[in-house]
Amino acid sequence: MKKYDIFLDASALVAYFNIEDEFHKVATEIIDTEQINLNLYTCDVTVLELQYVLWKKTDLPTAIDKTLGLVEAKDVTVLVSDIDDILSELEIFKLHPMPSFDALICSIMSRQGIELLVSFDREHFDAVNGIVRVESLKELKVKIGKK
Repeated sequence: MKKYDIFLDASALVAYFNIEDEFHKVATEIIDTEQINLNLYTCDVTVLELQYVLWKKTDLPTAIDKTLGLVEAKDVTVLVSDIDDILSELEIFKLHPMPSFDALICSIMSRQGIELLVSFDREHFDAVNGIVRVESLKELKVKIGKK
């Protein structure tokens, strides 16, 4: 069975770990799916953003527990950013002004050859060439041609 690489941004991870989040159900459907063989990726800055947002939306113990769980998870690869990614982020930012963490995600995805992105941030990722943002399992299936 073919494996599909997909990047999880902070909005997807926050929704997954926070049952009160409006996108919890759809994030869980994608991340936990057995219908599609997925290689799950995120990156260091996304992990830090997750930690901060969970702390603000829930509490400190939950933020620490979920962040540590993600870092230790065997089914999610945490990619590490470097200076080349930051330089690439600046180029993306020039073309598509957006939060720096999100431009860095685009840079890391490009370096790794990852096109698919689970994100509920609708405003800026869609403008970046090579990024295919999805918000639901149904949409993911359509994007990869698996109906």
